Amino acid sequence: MNREAASVQTAKLTYLAFAAIMAAWIGAWLLKIHLEQNLSWLSTGLGSFLYWSAAKLLIWIAPAVWLLRKAGRSIREVFNLANWKAWLAWGGGIGLLLALTGIIPNYLQGKAIFPTSFDFALLNVLVIAPTFEEFLMRGAIQGSLTKRYSFATANVITSVLFVLLHVPGWYFMGVLAENLTSPVGGALSIFLVSLGFGYAAHRSRSVMGGVLAHLLNNFF
Repeated sequence: MNREAASVQTAKLTYLAFAAIMAAWIGAWLLKIHLEQNLSWLSTGLGSFLYWSAAKLLIWIAPAVWLLRKAGRSIREVFNLANWKAWLAWGGGIGLLLALTGIIPNYLQGKAIFPTSFDFALLNVLVIAPTFEEFLMRGAIQGSLTKRYSFATANVITSVLFVLLHVPGWYFMGVLAENLTSPVGGALSIFLVSLGFGYAAHRSRSVMGGVLAHLLNNFF
């Protein structure tokens, strides 16, 4: 198989994998709702944290590793920890720029700039979500799509898929319409910050650039 055919095949596999991930993710939400009827601890902070962490490992990370192998890439290559200066600079810089969109309004409105409580929800927002989402979206999906498209095109496609990944959660939490129509904090904001995460990962040649930018954005 020549390079062009291989890149087309990789892109097709990426789209199919994402479709399967979305179907499984919807199933995970339905399963949790069903289980909570008999297992009330699943609705607690710890219960939800453990459930969603396990679900993300199975539904997001396992397919991401499979995609990497199909694209001929390794986890070590994706994280590229040796390039730490680049991902600290790009991830930190872009992350802080994105964070200003939260810091400045909160400061002007007299609201707290830093989190006021530390719990399992915050642990998810600062550790699990940035690491797992970036490994899947920027590491596996964007990395695979750049074999078929230019970086700019791959980043836009990945960011659209990133928004779609949030849709089941919005629906089951009853905030889908709000997030699809709100110009700030909804789907448009998710799309735009995703472009920033993708750029940070691309320029730093490490998914850690995206993870750090994502973490700082979520933190503020």
